[in-house]
Amino acid sequence: MTEPPRPPTRRHALLALPALAAPVLPARGRSGWHSDFGAGLADWGRLRDGWGFHNHRFLSEAGVPGQVLRVALARGSIDPGSMRRRGLPASGTGFKAAVIGGGANAAQLRYRLRFAPGFDFVRGGKLPGLYAGSGPSGGRVPDGRDGCSFRLMWREQGQGEVYAYLPGLQRHGLSLLRGRFGFVPGRWHEVRQEVVLNAPGCADGRVSLWLDGTWAGTAEGLHMRDDGSLRLDGVFVDLFFGGNDDSWAARHDTHVDLAQFEVQAVDGRAAVATIAAGTGC
Repeated sequence: MTEPPRPPTRRHALLALPALAAPVLPARGRSGWHSDFGAGLADWGRLRDGWGFHNHRFLSEAGVPGQVLRVALARGSIDPGSMRRRGLPASGTGFKAAVIGGGANAAQLRYRLRFAPGFDFVRGGKLPGLYAGSGPSGGRVPDGRDGCSFRLMWREQGQGEVYAYLPGLQRHGLSLLRGRFGFVPGRWHEVRQEVVLNAPGCADGRVSLWLDGTWAGTAEGLHMRDDGSLRLDGVFVDLFFGGNDDSWAARHDTHVDLAQFEVQAVDGRAAVATIAAGTGC
């Protein structure tokens, strides 16, 4: 079974708003948490749900502070659960790092990534994003109190999207901002993602995405939680081909490089107030 993008439901309204001014991002700095992999994963704290560390290589590269984390992706590989069920080693990597002390109602993630030269995108695969609570994925739909997640995906021909696990979905994630940005093999990209959680009882959450400094769009009117104690915790690193059938499989041995992660809590109150006023919530 594949993982098709789910259409918006009554509780999840995706709005492409090119006429709006892009939200203002804080300048890159040293507030919050950051890692340049100079010490490997030592400054990521205690990792949860980790797998695929045998696929890691740390490399030095001129012009890149610290080190590059190179993640190997094997020919024929799909999602890690399917690979294990076939008795094969998982390809890629995944782990969660709770790097936002005390959590946050709104946060921004920045990182750099580079697909290998000549990378064949096939049907798609997963990339890092923010998460809250358990950081649900893999068909485990959240209930509004246990968590939510906002990984990115690459799709056919390098199209990008935010792939969100939110309460009220049927089984898989919700495709947000699909095709509003795209990746080029062999080129370093900077991803910037901002998530503002909804006020419980209101569908006023939002996700914004920038690629290489250009605003790709904002998805708003999102129901992400029912419990105000659920907060954004940190980074969900997930990197693999899939989908869970062979139509998603990598056609060649390849890799993706990651570098320069940064997370900081941001003030999303004004944005939430604006959305709530517009929806009457």
